[in-house]
Amino acid sequence: MRITATIIITLLFISSAAAQQDTGSGMDFLSISPSAFQLSLSEASSATLTGSSAIYSNPALLAMEPMSSVEIDYTLWVAEVNHQFASANFLRENYSLGLGIYNSRSDGFEARDGAGPSQGDFSIGYLSVAGAFAYKIDRFSVGVTAHYLREEVFQYRANGYAVSAGAAAEFFEQRVRLGAVVQNLGEMEELDGISTSLPTTFRLGGMANIVEVNTPGRNDLPILFSLHTEWVHPLEDLPSSDYIDRDGGDDFIAFALSADVADLFNIRGGYKAGPTERPLSFGLGLNIDPVTVNYAVVPFSTGFGWVHSIGVQYYF
Repeated sequence: MRITATIIITLLFISSAAAQQDTGSGMDFLSISPSAFQLSLSEASSATLTGSSAIYSNPALLAMEPMSSVEIDYTLWVAEVNHQFASANFLRENYSLGLGIYNSRSDGFEARDGAGPSQGDFSIGYLSVAGAFAYKIDRFSVGVTAHYLREEVFQYRANGYAVSAGAAAEFFEQRVRLGAVVQNLGEMEELDGISTSLPTTFRLGGMANIVEVNTPGRNDLPILFSLHTEWVHPLEDLPSSDYIDRDGGDDFIAFALSADVADLFNIRGGYKAGPTERPLSFGLGLNIDPVTVNYAVVPFSTGFGWVHSIGVQYYF
């Protein structure tokens, strides 16, 4: 169902601080993982190798990837919002260069100046264009991502910037990895007199390959189970996000488990504890070298619907 809104409501939305507190930051899409792989792990991805999408989760991981890669993803969010994402990671001997574009858009808003016929349709859109650099020394790596940001609401436009910086380390022959990142430090221009806040956060995560088993039978298959964890601490006080009210400083904790079957299939599930309406996530990955296809589904718990995301990665 298309969303209908009046110009008056839209103007209140973008020019009133009270309205902003009720609806959250329009740039909150930056706090949503852009890839199906990351969404299937309940976004516990600051220490997990997920390909070139690490530009948006923890840029330090780009230099730890085994190969260069490109990726495209499409996510059908709730309320007919859709996300498009494309990225690339070019790996060198001890450093990596990444590029990414992340777009969130919702169409079909009807503009009205009162009773009577519609004055036409308009869209609401948010865009991030990012470049990243990561450098690796032995088992440690650091990385930084710079974002150009743009938001469009009705006839209003605003530009901005953000920077994310992270670090990561591997231990026990790469079976354990730790990662930390500060995301989305920056600011936006005023949009009809109000500057939209950015979802600045600190994330601390871990990944561990916990056990590998073999299925019984003549054609036994190795199955590697991995644990992914993440603690998320908001650094910017956004009283409303993820479709719910929040108290300043509310933290998230995410846990996910993945099972890699003979490097062919990857089954994933995650749980997020904290102020969220999407506590669960599930996903699948199919690997046919050099291509990996990922799918994620994220149910909202209070009737908003289900999120579906699909992505394709190519490694070279």
